[in-house]
Amino acid sequence: MLLLTRRAGLSLLPLLALPLAALPLRAGAQQGPPPSLQAAGRRLVLNGTGRRRVFLFEAFRAALYLETPSHDAESILASRQVKLLILRYSRDIPRDRLVSGWEDGFRERCACAMPDDFRARLRDLREGEEETWLFLPDYVEIAYAGERPVRMNNPLGARMLSAFIGPKAQSSALSQGLLGLS
Repeated sequence: MLLLTRRAGLSLLPLLALPLAALPLRAGAQQGPPPSLQAAGRRLVLNGTGRRRVFLFEAFRAALYLETPSHDAESILASRQVKLLILRYSRDIPRDRLVSGWEDGFRERCACAMPDDFRARLRDLREGEEETWLFLPDYVEIAYAGERPVRMNNPLGARMLSAFIGPKAQSSALSQGLLGLS
């Protein structure tokens, strides 16, 4: 199982206790992801955060961690460095909407079909659930917190990251936030 370590603390956090869970419980409480963490044996730093809105509703919050911070989407996508994208869902999202959205995304971004393994892992999501996308040089592991990851090879994984930060990103506001530009 992937272990993440908060830089300021000594405890190891299992994948299901990721940094976006640090939302305020009361007024004045610290919120947001930690500035750095450990993943796949590497120290990653927070590159940026953003929110994905669909119509007027927030669908999820995201944080992008990189070994070397960058504001340049092309260099991030081309890099073989370890990257970690964490999504925390802000509302319930039914499986059929996820399938439809990803089918459109694969068709638009890579002119390919959604991989069967990826489709099979999609399920109804509940508000507060987290999903991690760990980008390694040769493959990507995508998992809901506490569940077994699905492994996808590169370059498909890089094309999937481009849905969040690339020139045809699903949301320019989300992309700008993850790139640390807003």
